[in-house]
Amino acid sequence: MTRLAFLAASGVAAAMLGGCVIVDADVRESGWGAREFGYLYGAEVSGRDPEVTITVRSNGCTQKSDFDYVVRHRGDDEFDIGFRRERDDNCKALVPDGRRMTWSFAELGIPRNARVMILNPVGR
Repeated sequence: MTRLAFLAASGVAAAMLGGCVIVDADVRESGWGAREFGYLYGAEVSGRDPEVTITVRSNGCTQKSDFDYVVRHRGDDEFDIGFRRERDDNCKALVPDGRRMTWSFAELGIPRNARVMILNPVGR
């Protein structure tokens, strides 16, 4: 009988331990290397009020000034733009939809009627 109790307790302990998950809360955002265009949650280019809007991962303190951008002229009023994060957001707020930020074409040095392609990959 003792042996049966031991086997039952071992089975329960194994089932309980098998469900344990360890989560590292200080996970760094991937894809934002010093020379890389990191992943965006979303991106859009508006022609009405010529501007580029990006949505990025945020822990609550992300600001537009945390990003740098690279604009490349491809010719015939066509431009590529890539965004790079210059400073990490080390706050601890829960912002599941990320932070939206907008740059006008004028801020980016792009002519009003230009065609713009965003170089950053979009995904989560």
